[in-house]
Amino acid sequence: MTHKSSMPNLSARLSERNHQALEAMLDAEDEDERKASELELKGPDAWKRLASVANGDTGQSQHCRRILLSIYNSYVWPLELTRLRVIDRELQQAALTVIEWSLYALNEPHEYTPGGDQLMQDFAAIEKKEP
Repeated sequence: MTHKSSMPNLSARLSERNHQALEAMLDAEDEDERKASELELKGPDAWKRLASVANGDTGQSQHCRRILLSIYNSYVWPLELTRLRVIDRELQQAALTVIEWSLYALNEPHEYTPGGDQLMQDFAAIEKKEP
């Protein structure tokens, strides 16, 4: 009676699992790159849309300023989720795009706009009710 070793089967199964894990990692990296590329296209326009509304003098403006400020400096300006709930759907989508973009972008979102840092300081002054 011959006893057949199960080692070749085990090695083959482990090799296949390693291959599958590597494929999954590569797929995840490809998805991250695709998402980052998509956000690089959509992010600046969404930021400009929020900044444009934030420059106004409405309730939506105040909420957009606070959302942008929370992306700019969340320690000083924590994000209050209610602000996302009270703005219109288009602005909600823009806000979520900018939030996600800020996670993938190499620089801070305001740095992609000329004068973006000063604009954020102006928004902070408005929200602090400073002159």
